[in-house]
Amino acid sequence: MSFDSIVKMLRKFVLCEQYSFVDRLANATSKEVVEAALYEALRASRVSGEICEGVTPYIANEDEIKELLEVLDRDLNEGLDLAKKIAIKALSIPVRREGSKE
Repeated sequence: MSFDSIVKMLRKFVLCEQYSFVDRLANATSKEVVEAALYEALRASRVSGEICEGVTPYIANEDEIKELLEVLDRDLNEGLDLAKKIAIKALSIPVRREGSKE
């Protein structure tokens, strides 16, 4: 699984220079830290009309969230590595596809 919808959700906050969610995922040392960061990012995405001027929130796919949590349950180190990779991707500049607005 690519976890693209989680990356997309977090990237919206990065675009608004709100780095706390990606920083917490990148530096997480426990499952609880990852869960709290994801919960808060999802919660913030649901309440915001706009995260900042011109940037609307995006809510990650439930299946991807579920898969990440299952990886954390199965193998903590693998899950923490995955959370870090998701955070790194969220900070990167996405490749634009022709005709895409994102």
